[in-house]
Amino acid sequence: MKKLILILAAVFMANTASAAVLEDVTILDVTSKADMVALKLHANSGPKDSYFLVDILKSDPAAFEKLSLVTQKLQGGDKFKLALNIKSFSMSPSGSHYRSPDVKFLGPK
Repeated sequence: MKKLILILAAVFMANTASAAVLEDVTILDVTSKADMVALKLHANSGPKDSYFLVDILKSDPAAFEKLSLVTQKLQGGDKFKLALNIKSFSMSPSGSHYRSPDVKFLGPK
């Protein structure tokens, strides 16, 4: 019984999301909507076919700075390393969704 509890605890801990700094993020898609800009992103440290979504809300006080970094990344390509700090990030499942107040755009690292 103790083994089962330890195994279940280990599985739970492995799937728990925690804060993460993603050092190099690729922008896969950008969609502009009335109240936000939706980003489809890939963490280069993650699996090749994985992605996650970030919505930059136009009501976010830091929206201008975040969009400025996105623009720099789009123009700079691989030369510009975009880093993000996400409060509760998990590599899986692919397609996880985050809103801009929970994401710090750190710019190049």
